Amino acid sequence: MSTSGRVLVCLKQVPAPGVVAFDERTKRIRRDSGAAITNPADLCALAHALSLRDALGWEVAVVTMGPPAAQATLVDALRRGADRAVHLLDRRFAGADTLATARAITRLVEREAPDLVLTGRWTLDGATAQVGPQVAELAGLPQLTQVVALHTGDDGRLRAEVETDVGTEDWAIELPALVSVGRGIEPPWVVDAADATAIETVTADDLGGGPRDFGTRGSPTFVVEIRPGRSMRSTEHGADAPAAASMLAAAFAAAREDLWPATYAAGPASPAREIWAVAEPLPGGGLHPTSLEALACARSIAAELHSTTVAVLPGAHSSDAPRVLHAHGADRVIVLGDAGLEEYATEPFTSALSAAIIAGSPFAVIAPFSARGRDYAPRVAARLGLGLTGDFVALEVRGADSDDPDLLWLKPALAGSVLAPVIAHTTPSMGTLRPGSFPVAAVRDEGDPQVEVLEPAAKAADDRCTPIERRVENPDAPHLTAARVVIGLGPGLDAATRRAAERLAQATGGAVAATPAAVAAGDAPRQIEIGPLARTIAPSIYLGLGRHDPGTLRAVTGAGQIVVVDPDAKLDELSGLADAVVTADIEPVLGDLLELVAAVH
Repeated sequence: MSTSGRVLVCLKQVPAPGVVAFDERTKRIRRDSGAAITNPADLCALAHALSLRDALGWEVAVVTMGPPAAQATLVDALRRGADRAVHLLDRRFAGADTLATARAITRLVEREAPDLVLTGRWTLDGATAQVGPQVAELAGLPQLTQVVALHTGDDGRLRAEVETDVGTEDWAIELPALVSVGRGIEPPWVVDAADATAIETVTADDLGGGPRDFGTRGSPTFVVEIRPGRSMRSTEHGADAPAAASMLAAAFAAAREDLWPATYAAGPASPAREIWAVAEPLPGGGLHPTSLEALACARSIAAELHSTTVAVLPGAHSSDAPRVLHAHGADRVIVLGDAGLEEYATEPFTSALSAAIIAGSPFAVIAPFSARGRDYAPRVAARLGLGLTGDFVALEVRGADSDDPDLLWLKPALAGSVLAPVIAHTTPSMGTLRPGSFPVAAVRDEGDPQVEVLEPAAKAADDRCTPIERRVENPDAPHLTAARVVIGLGPGLDAATRRAAERLAQATGGAVAATPAAVAAGDAPRQIEIGPLARTIAPSIYLGLGRHDPGTLRAVTGAGQIVVVDPDAKLDELSGLADAVVTADIEPVLGDLLELVAAVH
């Protein structure tokens, strides 16, 4: 590879966890108040860039877009070893959603012409995971997302390890390209101070473009209001193992009798108004659980909108899949019949879905907020200029009786501390659904569904980005996101305790998860990690075993009940984040709980 290359790293300043201020007039996060940090995933991207510089001698430039206070993020990056910094600073950038942000960054990418653009997978404040793929689409670059390892190849391509919902994959990508980083280390400071005057300021005029390209005016989505999220929990403290086991057994029983509705009323169908739910096949068979949740979500508003629910299935993976989708609420199934969709790759999937949307003109499109959904949905939205709300949890309809009703995508932000209803200016609008937000339940008997096969113009996989090896390591991992009972493992638990936790999950129909510290220690695979940089879940009950930090508990803030069992728990840290903290030894609690659960089954 050339030794004269350049890496451009996109950084974002975000509010420190637990510190946030809102502008009630603009309905936006205040970026110029309170404690702020550089988004942790972006620092991981910077670490990868610095490693490439060490290997290849490339220049590392960093860019951020934000108010004057965001300059601190660039100064921090320079202290960590970045060679150069660019600040996109202009009032016309204010209020930008992800697509308007991507337009501004794309224009800088075109001006800088880097060999590689690196971003973090997502940010702590919004967690949309959209800007990277949208920049790639607008700049015409191949992309890889959720990259956990990056190194040089002998053929002039980069080699990347990509994390999926079921395992890992190795890819080769031709430069120039964009890579979104999912994991890494935080690079240390290498100088005591950086010269802020060396930061280049770039305005909207410098980038060119019209007044509707950037900021609020260039944003296809806008926040209607800010609603308070889940309030702080009233944390109880206990130390008695039998009492804790009895309490948990009762909670598990209640979770099994979850009162989520099994059916949704459907109004009179209107062929002109359809809600599409994208179904994602899993390697080895079956569908991603959130594919079925998306159908439930669509049906939850079907009566108000007088709409039909349509499942979109990429590729003819299984003859049973349309029947399963029909049983879970699809009034019609569209099969994208391109043979190139049998194994996932970004470009064929994006092209097929984009072509189907253009041909079908749905009212809205729901995709899973899965590893794949975070890869293709933002690229589709950028290609078609559509408003996209990432990681939403519910839908509401405003003006249902009008000819032009609004769809409100309800999105948690800042670890669930607020709920932001988002409206898009576009039709269709798009959203990626947070796993665990809706029940997965059949609403009718399996029968012969109405199936339409679309065969979009053949689009070959992007030969600039090619798979080398695909590994399915944890085929059941996606089911964690839909489990009503989740047992979370902290670091340092012995093998017997982990086995007991797995038996408890099996006995309660639940799933096992792990904290970031447990994954980092090698105690659990990363596909079951929960945390602010991994995944958020919302089970009926979350039982955390062993050490749990506040960040991990914020990732399960949507749970109905949160209980932590840890003899060494720091009560002041967990206060307000858990419903109960039990400072008893874990083994007796698990033993008693397994006996109680077995007695009622």
